[in-house]
Amino acid sequence: MTMFTDILLLLEKTEPVDQVKSEAIIAIMTLLYQVDGKFRIQEQEAFDRVMEDLPWHDKGISKEAFHRSQITKSLNALEQNSIADYLQEFVPALRSDGKVLALFRNLANADGDLHPKEAEIIRQVATMMV
Repeated sequence: MTMFTDILLLLEKTEPVDQVKSEAIIAIMTLLYQVDGKFRIQEQEAFDRVMEDLPWHDKGISKEAFHRSQITKSLNALEQNSIADYLQEFVPALRSDGKVLALFRNLANADGDLHPKEAEIIRQVATMMV
């Protein structure tokens, strides 16, 4: 089992990961891996493990299609400097779950380097969760 799988299992034990929460996790992870302009293999592997293990209940769109839609939206948020607006759409679904913050930190650190922009997004998410 990987660290990411362990975190997802903890998430499921404390509170089931519903569709809205799964979408929020994917959207914020997408923003996190894009913000530093580099998507290293370690981040890709970590992201893929979470995607594989994350519950998905929407029969109208696949996880992969949802992720593809978020790539464009998160890039637009970065280009337009509207990260807070982007996050505001998704953070409420996280329900102040500290384990999700740990998941984001682990993804951001997966390449061995926590970029200041990644750290800032994690801080923003934590602040919005309060």
